[in-house]
Amino acid sequence: MFTTRNGEVPFWDHPLLKGSKILPKKYFPYTGIEGAITLLNRKIIDDKDFTLIKVLGDAICATEEQLRRYMEPIMSRSDTSKRLDRLRTNGIVERWKVRIRTDVEEAIKPAAPFTLGVAGFKLLKHYYNDQFYMDPNRWDNYGIGGIKRYVAMNELRCQLIERKVLSKWKWNARIANNHRYKFPLGVGEIKTQNGNINFLIDRAQMNQNYIGYFRDKLENWKYVHEKYGCLPVSDFPENVQMVILYTSTLSIAEQIQKELLLDTYPFNILLCVEEFMEEGLNTSFFQPHKEGLNRIRLPI
Repeated sequence: MFTTRNGEVPFWDHPLLKGSKILPKKYFPYTGIEGAITLLNRKIIDDKDFTLIKVLGDAICATEEQLRRYMEPIMSRSDTSKRLDRLRTNGIVERWKVRIRTDVEEAIKPAAPFTLGVAGFKLLKHYYNDQFYMDPNRWDNYGIGGIKRYVAMNELRCQLIERKVLSKWKWNARIANNHRYKFPLGVGEIKTQNGNINFLIDRAQMNQNYIGYFRDKLENWKYVHEKYGCLPVSDFPENVQMVILYTSTLSIAEQIQKELLLDTYPFNILLCVEEFMEEGLNTSFFQPHKEGLNRIRLPI
């Protein structure tokens, strides 16, 4: 396991995490579009509820703490929690319990992750049919690995939104409008003091063969770059592109640079290290070079 500078394994990248959905005691789920729309028509769901559902759908999977931060401009943190708890009753959202596999119950429990329930998914797909939302059935395949991955990505996404530098975001955006090219997990258009940049972001997880995963993806993008002279992202402005490899610890970032020699690729690559984000998002980036990694400050 790779540890932080303090010798800890980050919770949301811990290889021994386990997780499962927790149903509420009073549970009357709606499973069809008619029932979901009825919740709106009968005012069981109000406008703020619908906004919260949309925010969760756009995030795919986020913790309660992250959702409180996303919703802070329009409601209090306690109001967000109360609404999430009420929306569970009708299967609009689903709550997960995630713990480290151990015989001892942890004294510190993490904020619970939330995903769309069947009713929430049906509702959003009805009103925003052209947009992607995660089908709740797919979590049976993704499991805890998917939960960890999206929670981690939402921490970066949430901080970009809080700093008002994220003008556009898309999960699994196509490169050069070709489904055969490997896609980044998320793409964000970032406002900087020197103009907008498209961040092509992907996440390294400890329980994944991330070296092989990134090697295949970067070699594929190298071919794209040689063909187009850039990494064009479909439905995004033609900004400067920056590939961001997002890791939980500096030790993982250093291992990636050692194995893949990121500075030899023809496009810009930075590593974003989560353990440094508490010191400031703009100072959590590292630039690869032949001697290792240099910590830099981004103008955001």
